[in-house]
Amino acid sequence: MLRVERVTKSFGEIHALNGVSFEVKKGEILGIIGPNGAGKTTLFGVISGFIRPDSGDVKLGGKSVVGKKPSQLVKMGLVRTFQIIRVFKNMTVEENVEVACWNGKSEEILRRMGLWDKRNMLAKNLSQGELRRLSIGMALATDPKVLLLDEPFSGLSPKEAEELDAIIRELNENGITQVIIEHRLKELFNLTERVIVLNLGKVIFDGSPEEAVRDERVIRAYLGNANVEA
Repeated sequence: MLRVERVTKSFGEIHALNGVSFEVKKGEILGIIGPNGAGKTTLFGVISGFIRPDSGDVKLGGKSVVGKKPSQLVKMGLVRTFQIIRVFKNMTVEENVEVACWNGKSEEILRRMGLWDKRNMLAKNLSQGELRRLSIGMALATDPKVLLLDEPFSGLSPKEAEELDAIIRELNENGITQVIIEHRLKELFNLTERVIVLNLGKVIFDGSPEEAVRDERVIRAYLGNANVEA
């Protein structure tokens, strides 16, 4: 479904990505983790067309998409959310989804996100968890085949995280391939059977969460950072 091949990207003397390669299977939930500065956000930027790589390739369904604009990638079925939630805060919940909706399914999406009862509320009055679900709902309104979620559990309460977990699982059951960057490892590991670990712009691990927390390279990468056993 998605393949990243030897991608590199530098910003001046900073090598954000250095030969990153991996693939995502259709219907998979892939987790991407790593300490701060590992290159995760840059990687999402490259995959989603916001950042052009210095070298390497990104393929969606076997076709190279390097050089495509984010709007073009959305039409091809690849869409991302952002760690900092991007919604129209002075518009209602329903209006936000309708802006992005191409398929006339705004009501279905709002019900799926648990936001139908809040449809007439201004987005700025939603809780953090509701805002996160709204941003995902706006992404779903474009009928994605591949959904990139950037820190979806950030700032959520345990109850909100549990609600989002159920939504992500339902999306997976409906065939949407998902790639998730997340620092809250407990929530991520509950969702995925496979994680990639980035450190200093390189893939240092690709395997199961259970193997990741025991891998010496991963432990060294997280030393002094978030508890990898979380």
